[in-house]
Amino acid sequence: MSVPDFFVDYKDVLNRIEKINPIEYARSRNFLNGHITYLSPFITHGIISTKTVADIVLKKHTTRDAEKLLAELGWREFFHRVWQARGDEIFDDLRNTQGKVLTGNLSKNIAEAETGVETLDESIKTLKETGYMHNHARMWTASVASNIAQTHWYNPSRWMYYHLLDGDLASNTLSWQWIVGSFSHKKYYANQENLNKYAQSKQTDTFLNINYDDFDTLEIPEALKERTKLSLSNNFPDSSTGAITENDQDILLYSIWNLDPTWRADHSGRRILWIDPDMHKDFPLSPNRWNFITHWAKQVADLEIFIGSQNELFPQGTENINIVTREYPATQAWPGIRDPRDWCYPNTKGYFKNFFSYWKLAQKEIPGLRKLHHPHKS
Repeated sequence: MSVPDFFVDYKDVLNRIEKINPIEYARSRNFLNGHITYLSPFITHGIISTKTVADIVLKKHTTRDAEKLLAELGWREFFHRVWQARGDEIFDDLRNTQGKVLTGNLSKNIAEAETGVETLDESIKTLKETGYMHNHARMWTASVASNIAQTHWYNPSRWMYYHLLDGDLASNTLSWQWIVGSFSHKKYYANQENLNKYAQSKQTDTFLNINYDDFDTLEIPEALKERTKLSLSNNFPDSSTGAITENDQDILLYSIWNLDPTWRADHSGRRILWIDPDMHKDFPLSPNRWNFITHWAKQVADLEIFIGSQNELFPQGTENINIVTREYPATQAWPGIRDPRDWCYPNTKGYFKNFFSYWKLAQKEIPGLRKLHHPHKS
């Protein structure tokens, strides 16, 4: 699978948005070779916002033509509203207890891309090499890793998050829970016929080559029985600056989720990307992901990088310094005032049990958008 270059510059990203054909996107996005935007890593890291994408697309296309794209942007915001409302509860079974769980350890052949299901193995190899995995392939992988292998979703989701360039704690965690039924009313399965359709493949000799009625009684396939314990670690970049001093007056405090080169561009002050190692202890990032972060940090004028704890960044005597950051659930304990994020649907807030109830309200914020009849995940 050909994956575009994510190590580009801001103008390239804006050009990609300009070229989106939302009609083709709606028609083919579920196919592995479909019309995909490839914008997710940039949205995850705050380089662009969901609103930026919607605004640019709607300058050239009608809301009706862009309906599917707008709904998919809504899925991301829906997950983040759940995270805002429920906090760390999203890292446990949120609505229901996952059923038929034998272990918490990922199947070795999934980690090593040797399941024998060619589409899955190719998608996993691409993920590990490039940080990209098509959304449909994520669903298939999660279903096999958790539902068929009878594994609790938590560690497999951490493994996928580690490798994804667009790994988003809310979207990734709650999507896995949607797959296993702990954040939905039933488990999601896909058989070989489904994979063949959307991957345009012809394989039949796999454990997925069964009818949907047979999934409930399917024993764990031999290819998934051997387990592996995850060994995931961070390879942090080096600090390029020292701690804040009492001589500093204004600090613009960036996180890895806000690497927007236009954020407060006219504001004077010291710009610091703060990476607190403790924040990434439970959910580490791959070397490829850290390289992506440092690449985009360089796109922000005069941005310095500081690796360390809050006490190390803010020593005694710096308590009264003016600090500005940007709202994000993972950084809610950070000091300073918070700028709001640019939401597509800023007025649709709070906890929603499912996307349908969220979207019923959110779509009212876009003039001319008709009601979605099938607001499903794929």
